[in-house]
Amino acid sequence: MLIQFNEISPCGNCYEVREVEGLASQHDFMVNGPLDAQCTLKRKGDNKVEVQCRLKASLSLVCDRCLVSYDAAVDTELQIVLETASSDSSYLGELECSCQDLDCVMLDEPVVDLDDILRQQLYLALPLKRICSDQCRGICPQCGVNLNSAGCNCANEKQGLPFAILAKLKNKNTIKK
Repeated sequence: MLIQFNEISPCGNCYEVREVEGLASQHDFMVNGPLDAQCTLKRKGDNKVEVQCRLKASLSLVCDRCLVSYDAAVDTELQIVLETASSDSSYLGELECSCQDLDCVMLDEPVVDLDDILRQQLYLALPLKRICSDQCRGICPQCGVNLNSAGCNCANEKQGLPFAILAKLKNKNTIKK
């Protein structure tokens, strides 16, 4: 959803977003059901817009340990300021950065791409390590069985280990001494 700066009121425009364009083609997650985003855009001058959103969604992620899909809920808020370069901005202003500038995103055109902002926020809400539960045991590195649902005897077999031959050589050397 593209919104021009001149279409935004200084008092604020409210938008409800139920679908974000381009999320179906994402490989990192899938959205389960409708997205719920409540966004307010307020114009703060000719070249500045403040965006406040509350985003709720149910995502389907793949566990990093056992490779099984699981559901994760996202409930996050964001507040950013979008700004276009004005004609009175000077070179010295680009060298200095205040605390207010850190929450400001510079745009080439006076257009708010609400879909892109919400897509980025969903990526920021993803956990760094995607684990289905704290007790997840993962998969066996030998046979590939999911250790959460079945057991295996690979841990008891030591002959398949890459350093098993070195262990045998070490045992021979200690016996000869």
